[in-house]
Amino acid sequence: MSSDKIQCAGCLKLIENKRYLYCGGCNQHFDLDCANISEQRFYNTLTKEHRDAWRCVMCKSRQPKFDNTNTPVRAAVDGVTVQRGGAVPGSPLHMDISLAEQSILNDTTLNTTSEITDIQALTMEIRLFRDEMKSTRAQLKTLNETLTAISSRVSACESRMDKIDECINSLENRMGNMSGVQQCDTSLLASINELKMDINDRDQDLLLNDIEISCISEQKEESLSHVVTTLAVKLGVNLSDQDIVSARRVGRMAESLEVSSERPRPIVVRLARRAIRDQLLQAARVRRGATTEGTGLPGVPRRFYLNERLTKVNRQLFRRARTFCNQYKWRYVWTKEGRIYVRQYHDRDSPRLRLRTDDDFVRVFGPEAVRSIF
Repeated sequence: MSSDKIQCAGCLKLIENKRYLYCGGCNQHFDLDCANISEQRFYNTLTKEHRDAWRCVMCKSRQPKFDNTNTPVRAAVDGVTVQRGGAVPGSPLHMDISLAEQSILNDTTLNTTSEITDIQALTMEIRLFRDEMKSTRAQLKTLNETLTAISSRVSACESRMDKIDECINSLENRMGNMSGVQQCDTSLLASINELKMDINDRDQDLLLNDIEISCISEQKEESLSHVVTTLAVKLGVNLSDQDIVSARRVGRMAESLEVSSERPRPIVVRLARRAIRDQLLQAARVRRGATTEGTGLPGVPRRFYLNERLTKVNRQLFRRARTFCNQYKWRYVWTKEGRIYVRQYHDRDSPRLRLRTDDDFVRVFGPEAVRSIF
């Protein structure tokens, strides 16, 4: 804990506003709520001497009681008749009775003080529990709002996809009734391709909160949430359980973990907010080449990769784009928000080009280049 942040010994929270009292008995700091001091008294009537002499409840309960031998005792009243068998004031029997009464009084005082201390401790625990419940209720409310927004967005996308599917089915039925491919209308084929691209873009929009982590060894009964948070800490990003909606491995499972250890299945993580995903991607670009060394994950330390999650169509396009760039010495190929871009040089004269379909490869690299690879 840094020196400019002090933790309250009562509620265990950080004291950031510097309004606290220091107990000289246990050498602990207490905020004004746990010290039962109002802000008006703290600033107006509580002097420096009072603050230096202040003690917490636990230290006060441990202080020894003061001697009361100097307390004056009521003298015997003249004319009081001593009953038969009663103790004469000043006699040994009278002294024993006084000592017994004093002992009972002291025991009663100690028991009362102990009960007051227990009640104060119980009150503090109830207050801490109430604050914790308020914090939990706020977190649950935020989580419910996020899930509601995601659900509404998914429902809207599904309805739009259903309409697009109906249009595609209608167009395909119309094409099936034609005698041959040569009779197909060019505008109709263009409309179908445009619809396919729109569907792919909608599917990619649904994955904007997802990331894909590859080259992480697969273990039996592994906790993927723990693996994700550990790798995030390695990249310098702190994740909580509320930030992770789901984490799972995708792809075909190998027959044995020994076989899959050479090429383990990637981990797909869905995050609650897109800002967290962007932060993780930025950290992965800054710490490019990070390995699992020092994370405590099982297996031999190895390099891991964190990228955007792409649809099946975009993964195939991105793989082909990297092949073309390596073949013809294009320097840059990357993805942003699920879209694939290429650039030949790192200057203003070299434009950024987007790849969406196979026709874009012909437009960017030329028909001769495409035929030479295929």
